[in-house]
Amino acid sequence: MTLRAVILAAACALALLTTGVGAAAAATLQVDNEAESGPGTLGQAILEANPGDTIEIAPGEYPLTNGEVLKEKDLQLVGAGEGETTIVPTGGGEALNDEGVTVSGATVAEPLNPGDGDDDEIETKVQIVALVATLALFLLVLDLVRRRRLAERYALLWMSAAVALLVLAIWRDGLDVIADLMGIADPANAIFILALGATFVLLLHFSVATSRLAEETKILAQEVARLDQELRSERSNGVPDELPTKPGEPSKATTADQ
Repeated sequence: MTLRAVILAAACALALLTTGVGAAAAATLQVDNEAESGPGTLGQAILEANPGDTIEIAPGEYPLTNGEVLKEKDLQLVGAGEGETTIVPTGGGEALNDEGVTVSGATVAEPLNPGDGDDDEIETKVQIVALVATLALFLLVLDLVRRRRLAERYALLWMSAAVALLVLAIWRDGLDVIADLMGIADPANAIFILALGATFVLLLHFSVATSRLAEETKILAQEVARLDQELRSERSNGVPDELPTKPGEPSKATTADQ
């Protein structure tokens, strides 16, 4: 027997051994208790099963608990037939839609606590809060402009930001679309990145404006110092200060000299 034949035979034996171990490792658990917890229940069988095991469910109506464990172990649920075995998810039922979970011979009932209604209610509350906050920002900007506490160019900037918030508050899927365009999986991260970018742009703009104002203040201070020096020089030379007079009248200093 050649060396190549020996290696091929060993590989085949190893493959058969691995297949036998895998087949022996897979087990079948029986479920016949319709309670939510305890021996023989569907939830207890999910906890006791190993990844890849099969759970056979007797006729009846069984509540599905421990859905997260079911998804992690990729179990197979086999009922006695549709209409005879009914699985009732106690949560939202997302575990039964997982790719690794297989359900056959059973009817899946409506979830007891679906999460869609709660999510819609939370989204509606968030939308209302966003609308109220946007309107409050509008009113605040208008009040600051009316009292001349905020320049018009900055008022337009803040009102543009308020309009962007208003659009995101009304258009629920807008943030998801923006996240997809940016290549971000979580829309919440997209809003933080956008806020960080807007903050960076504002800080850069205010830094430029502050630098320009500082330069203008420096020039004005130098001009005032030059004028003050000239005035002191004229006073030291005995040149009287000309007091302001009405148009067409000689200055008071000239009248006094006469």
